[in-house]
Amino acid sequence: MPSEFTLDLCFIREHTESPFSTIIERQLNELFAGKGTWYIDLREEEGLDIAVAEIKGMAIWESEVEVLRYIEESVQSDLTSEYDCWNHLQGYQVKVSPKADAGCCRLKKEAHV
Repeated sequence: MPSEFTLDLCFIREHTESPFSTIIERQLNELFAGKGTWYIDLREEEGLDIAVAEIKGMAIWESEVEVLRYIEESVQSDLTSEYDCWNHLQGYQVKVSPKADAGCCRLKKEAHV
């Protein structure tokens, strides 16, 4: 059954010249392309880069645990890269709302290989 989801992610790191928003954008695109849209609020404060990403969309996840499991399994191999935003994840909030009938916007279950 399709669900509507909202995911808020907070990333914090020491300020550097490397473009934090570009790194986050690339990794969100790898995870959520075709599943939703996102907005990133980025600011520098007291020597820190602070980014809050809000992702909204439709997917086949039926619970918050399934969303978190999907992220963990997808980013496991990337955690060794210095250009990985997930090493800087400081907090999150996730909400999944199952939809009884999504009408013409029904989603098909993805085949996992």
